[in-house]
Amino acid sequence: MALSMGKLRGLQQVSTEHGIFAILACDQRGALKRMMEKAGRTPITYEAVVQMKHDIVAPLAPFATGVLLDPEYGAAQLVTRGALPGRVGLVVALEETGYEEREGDRLTRLLEHWSVAKIKAMGAAAVKLLVYYNPRREAAAAYQRELVAQVARECQAYDIPFMLEPVTYPSRDGDEEAFIREKPDLVVETARHMSEFAVDLLKMEFPVHPAAGDDPGLWREACQRLDEACRVPWALLSAGVDFDTYCRQLETACRAGASGFVAGRAIWREAVEMADGAARQQFLAETMPARLRKLVDIASEHGRPWHARASHAYTAADAPPDWYASYPGFTG
Repeated sequence: MALSMGKLRGLQQVSTEHGIFAILACDQRGALKRMMEKAGRTPITYEAVVQMKHDIVAPLAPFATGVLLDPEYGAAQLVTRGALPGRVGLVVALEETGYEEREGDRLTRLLEHWSVAKIKAMGAAAVKLLVYYNPRREAAAAYQRELVAQVARECQAYDIPFMLEPVTYPSRDGDEEAFIREKPDLVVETARHMSEFAVDLLKMEFPVHPAAGDDPGLWREACQRLDEACRVPWALLSAGVDFDTYCRQLETACRAGASGFVAGRAIWREAVEMADGAARQQFLAETMPARLRKLVDIASEHGRPWHARASHAYTAADAPPDWYASYPGFTG
C-alpha cells in the first residue's frame, strides 16, 4: 500500500471527505499565557489556561475536521470535559513549549514523559511536531533534521500520521530587515528539506513576511514556489495574523496547491483579549464559528485534496484480500 492503514485512517479522520484539512489549532502554551497576561487575566493558573482552551475549542470543534491540542492543558482535559466531539480528529503536540536558545539557534525539545506511543495509545489521529529551522544555520539545522527523522521513524512504527510544523527564524539574530527579505527563500528551502522525511502533512508558514506587503503577484509566486518544494501535502498555519489577512493568504496558498489550513489565533485571538461579558460570549458563540466556516469554504473551494499529491495517493485496490496477514501492527 502507498499509505499504511493507520496513516491513511488518521489522515481521513482530520480531513473532509474530499481530502481538505480544516484543523483548529489550540496547542499554544507559553504564547497563550503571555496573551492572557497582557489582557490582565491574572493569576494565570493551570485551571485558567484549561478553561480558556475550553472556551475556544467547545464552540469551534463541531465545524473543524480536527483540533490540534497540547498534552499539558488541552488534549486529555478537553476530551474528558466534552469539548471535543468524537467525530472530530485529535492531533496532539509532541514538543515542549518554546525552544532552547543556543548561540542564536533555536532548538526544539520534546516534552518529558510524553511520546508518540502515548499519543497513539490515547486515541489521537495524528502527531504534531514543531521545529524551528533555518537551513543556513547548518549545525542547528542538522540537529533539527535528526530530531525530525527520529519522530518520523516513531510515527511509522506506531502507524500514525506525522504533522510537521517547521518555523523559520533569522539567519542573523536581530536582523529583522534581512529576515523579511529572505523569508520566501527560507520557507521554500525549509519545505524542500522537510519533504525528505516520512512526513504526512507539512504545516507551513505563509512564505511572505507580513512586513513585505501584500502584493498579489508576490504572494502567488512565493506560494507556487512553496508548493513545488513540498513533496508531501501541506496546509497553511495562521501565525497570528489578523483574520482578513489570513483569509487572503489561505486563498492564495490553496490556489497554489495547499490542502487546507491549521489555524489558531487568527480565528480566536480576541477571545483572550476581550473582557468577560456579553460581548465576549457573542464573539465565542457567533463570530468565531463564522470565521471558521469561512475558512472551510475557502479551503474547500480552492484547496488541493491531500490524496491528490503523488506521495499520498491511494486507491481501493491498495488493500488486497489478505492485507491483515502482512500488516505489521506496532513495530516500536
